[in-house]
Amino acid sequence: MRALVLGLILAAGLTPASARLWKPTPTQLALDYLTINHNKGAEGRVVLGWMASPTMSSPTMKPLLDKYVVISIIHTRPAPDGPVTYDDVQGVQVTDGSGQSLKELTGDAIPPALVGITAGASASFRQGTQGRGKMYWGIYEAGGVNACRSGKLLVTYDGETYSYDTPLPGCDKN
Repeated sequence: MRALVLGLILAAGLTPASARLWKPTPTQLALDYLTINHNKGAEGRVVLGWMASPTMSSPTMKPLLDKYVVISIIHTRPAPDGPVTYDDVQGVQVTDGSGQSLKELTGDAIPPALVGITAGASASFRQGTQGRGKMYWGIYEAGGVNACRSGKLLVTYDGETYSYDTPLPGCDKN
């Protein structure tokens, strides 16, 4: 979890380049694949992450992340005075490969463990950005989406549809 949060924070930073992994583990490959960094030029940068079960070692989190799709989005824009500004992320649509919308959970319907993880990650992100950072979290019923079975997850935001093909790197090869 901390690796995902750190990856999102670093990806949202000011450095446009990233390095490739050397001798990556299956978990590292999955984390790398699950983070999408879209440099939109004058429209800023969008960093999208999917928190999926192949990246977790916790036996309680793996089944939870198979049951729910957890998405984070950060949208930054260059500011005229130098630092970046953070957009409020709105209008996110999440669907499976057949175009079926996933049901978003809100309020008390969100499992407590996911409330804690997303709140902690958001707090760490805000602290790391001196209170300026904004991070969107969406939690959805997985429906037909499973990180380790053949399929697709589509996330539409700000006029772009970002896609993940499954099975993800790091899944057991049973």
